[in-house]
Amino acid sequence: MDYLNRLEKKLNELEYDDYYKSACITYAEKLIDNEVPVVFDKKHLSLLMGINLATLNYYLVNTDEFYNEIKIPKKNGRYRVISMPSYNLKKIQRWVLDNILYNIKVHNKATGFVRNRSIVDNAKYHVKKDVVVNIDISNFFPSIDFNKVFYMFYNLGYTKELCYVLSKLLTYKDTLPQGAPSSPYIANIIMMNIDLRLDGLAKKINSDYSRYADDITMSGNRDIVVHVPFIKSIIESQGFKVNLDKLKIQYRKSRQEVTGLVVNDRLSVKKELKKSLRQHIYFCKKFGVYGHLKYTGNEGKSFYKEYLYGHAYFIKMVEYECGKRFINELDSINWNS
Repeated sequence: MDYLNRLEKKLNELEYDDYYKSACITYAEKLIDNEVPVVFDKKHLSLLMGINLATLNYYLVNTDEFYNEIKIPKKNGRYRVISMPSYNLKKIQRWVLDNILYNIKVHNKATGFVRNRSIVDNAKYHVKKDVVVNIDISNFFPSIDFNKVFYMFYNLGYTKELCYVLSKLLTYKDTLPQGAPSSPYIANIIMMNIDLRLDGLAKKINSDYSRYADDITMSGNRDIVVHVPFIKSIIESQGFKVNLDKLKIQYRKSRQEVTGLVVNDRLSVKKELKKSLRQHIYFCKKFGVYGHLKYTGNEGKSFYKEYLYGHAYFIKMVEYECGKRFINELDSINWNS
């Protein structure tokens, strides 16, 4: 209310007519109710961002020129295209993320790229279940186009001009770029309706639901399998497509995984990862770090120490005591040997 009072006082000082004052206050009220910052126009946005209006306009006209595409090979022989924004465009996107997007609540079962949530939070819902169903969305980020982002801002109450400006700054070739800092959280916001519907379905059939980015998981008793076609229809009704090649139905008799973690009887890391780390530690102690790397043909491998500690801390995040033991083992290695 303090902001609205100050706004009204300023409008009175500038002697605007009652219609204009009412329109400004009503506009600001809606944005405040939605817990996002009040921005009146493009010039106001540039001031809040701390950049020149001409600079902002230049980015708007030439947005697609400020990206670098990187192709990362996938297991199926295809490529995942990562579109990386330039340093300055990334700063602009980060401003939108920190000052606008993070104020928008996402579903509590959305666990990817959300503060204080992780793959552990995602997997914990599915421990000790008869059946675990993993569903992957094809081309997740490219499926979110300019119009979806535009109406996301429009539904918050921003003007059409600002919706266009913000959407243009956050998209690349009219789709959500995988590589921009703002994209994952935008995807979470866009997925809210799907999250609500699938979580509602899960409760109705006595099951559990969670989502980590494009990785959707539902778990429960064996009856959950008959609902898979309906789950698929809910996802596709919102303009997404299910990757049938990655659809997995996992039963208790086999290893059940959710975002790379094992959930059969308790939350745990794959045995293969722990075995591999244990072997690395053993050989480093027996032959020395350099001797081990030379024998395996990896003597030029950089960040080897960080690589092993990264695995240990990952294990600690899931299995605290086990991870702690691995870290102690790594601490005892002579890294200069």
